[in-house]
Amino acid sequence: MADENVANNTGIDKKTWAIIAAACLGSILLMTGLLTAILFLTGALDSNEQIIQRLDAIEGGGAEIRSDSETSGDEPQLLEVQESNRLDTLYYQFAQVFIVNVSNSRKVMQLNLTLSTHYDQVVIDNVMKHELAVRSAILEHLSFVTEDDTLEVGFRQRVGEELALVVNSELEQNEGFGGIERILFTEFLMQ
Repeated sequence: MADENVANNTGIDKKTWAIIAAACLGSILLMTGLLTAILFLTGALDSNEQIIQRLDAIEGGGAEIRSDSETSGDEPQLLEVQESNRLDTLYYQFAQVFIVNVSNSRKVMQLNLTLSTHYDQVVIDNVMKHELAVRSAILEHLSFVTEDDTLEVGFRQRVGEELALVVNSELEQNEGFGGIERILFTEFLMQ
């Protein structure tokens, strides 16, 4: 009797061992299932071709890949780029006002210009770095504006487009890339 009490007090019976084993096995199966589900949902179990297509879509900037049912096997797979407003517009306003004599006239134009780009800060930094050359090119172009030109409908729009080309040309000569998309007249005075 004494031997039975000692065995029961120090040992764990078979039922308790079965519960512990079942709990461990259940935990292992649960963790394996969760890990497999996470890998499946994140796409880690996809084939290399699917991963490459996803990377190409990401590098394309918001492009969608057509499914295999939409394209035949021999045609190349096309990326459709959706219109995206995720690119911010950056502005740079010249600190100094542009003052130019109107060609063949006694009048003077006073302009304050702002540059606009959808590219990154590097374009604005390039403008600031070469501001003297850019100002010179703008003043050179504006020196050919006549009084009759200023009276035309759409003068500011046309000159803004021309100045964007002038600024981009100057930046391309100095940095290899322009990037200016619009020139805005934030102040325009003619006396």
